[in-house]
Amino acid sequence: MGIRIESLRFLLRDRDGKYGEAFDAVFEAEEMEILKGAPRAPRMNAHCERIIGSI
Repeated sequence: MGIRIESLRFLLRDRDGKYGEAFDAVFEAEEMEILKGAPRAPRMNAHCERIIGSI
């Protein structure tokens, strides 16, 4: 996957059922830590993106 994947340490994703164990296994194989968003917080990622955009 190249240099870019080596610089990534975390995967932030929601708790949607479409992301199964196989999806997580791909990123865990690359030694990435998978962080799941808070339950019942559909706008959580939008708030994070806004803060990062402001920085």
